[in-house]
Amino acid sequence: MNSTTAEAAGIRPRLARTLTLSHAVLYGLGVTIGAGIYVLVGVAAGRAGMHAPLAFLGAAAVMGLSAASFAELGTRMPVSASEAAYVDRAFRLRWFTILTGLLVIVTAIISAATISAGSAGYVGVLLPLPGSSIIAGVVLTMAAISCLATASSITFAGVMTLIEVGGLLLIVGAGFSEGVGLIERLPEAWPGGNPTAWVGVFGTAMIAVFSFIGFEHLVNIAEEMKTPSKTLPRALFVTLGLTAVIYAGVTWVAVVTVPPDELARSPAPLAHSSLNA
Repeated sequence: MNSTTAEAAGIRPRLARTLTLSHAVLYGLGVTIGAGIYVLVGVAAGRAGMHAPLAFLGAAAVMGLSAASFAELGTRMPVSASEAAYVDRAFRLRWFTILTGLLVIVTAIISAATISAGSAGYVGVLLPLPGSSIIAGVVLTMAAISCLATASSITFAGVMTLIEVGGLLLIVGAGFSEGVGLIERLPEAWPGGNPTAWVGVFGTAMIAVFSFIGFEHLVNIAEEMKTPSKTLPRALFVTLGLTAVIYAGVTWVAVVTVPPDELARSPAPLAHSSLNA
């Protein structure tokens, strides 16, 4: 039965449920771990200093509230329209549903623009091209990939996720192998009773939240998950937890190997810290 016949018979076409928890977590990590951490490490180091890793853990805790909300809504309505579908079911106002969908698009555009601009500093280390050309190339490449079928795009995202996470873990590994005191200096990450330091941590956590944006897109593939009532909540929290651990570890290596003020001034802080590890 094709889609036209199904609609005529009053049957709403549904997406095939083929994605497992592994697929979902890989997808979640792929859309969460990104240029945000590469860009925000310098910002976090400049604002919170040696306490920057704690700010990323705090941001993850804040985002955990959103994860719980998406887990509840996504299991009740496992559809690809996600936020727009939730608002439509709650308020039954078409204009509000459309507005929500448009806001989701605007958020994605702003995030993509910020991350694309941030990636120029890193790509520029390897390719001596103008920043505007690099940004345009990144945007066009990602647009082409998004046109692929879901299975193909998720496979690509999974491969890129493994490469990306592997690169971040290499930074952590380099820090340990060089014996820069990652374990011995851990007490420096705790602000103790310093109220000024805590203000810096909380303020930085609100900015670090940006680096976790993306995990909520897991609800967009809920309609394609096997047993979404179990898979979606697990995928959301596993993604958020793994991302938080990786971000905190990478940030700690960065602030230990390079002075925070120097990281804040660098256009490619992680590349800078890797060279010094």
